[in-house]
Amino acid sequence: MGPSVPPAVWSVRLDSRRRPTFPEAVMKAAGLEPGSELRIHVAEQGCIVIETPEHVRLRAKSRIKTRGSGHEVKDFLAERAAESKLV
Repeated sequence: MGPSVPPAVWSVRLDSRRRPTFPEAVMKAAGLEPGSELRIHVAEQGCIVIETPEHVRLRAKSRIKTRGSGHEVKDFLAERAAESKLV
């Protein structure tokens, strides 16, 4: 993952085509550029998580290292497969 970023909250609105426009500060802090590929999932009602594919991989590796039973990997892959069918 990139450099540590202090927590911040930005306000973002969706346009008429349901697209968000990220402030420049968000793009810089996250190391993103226009056209960057992102993954999105609903963590819970009212909570959307947006992350890069690399962050998803690092998070998955972290889960495997800290828990290691193997069920987490199967659950994680099933979760991602279900999410990909929603797109």
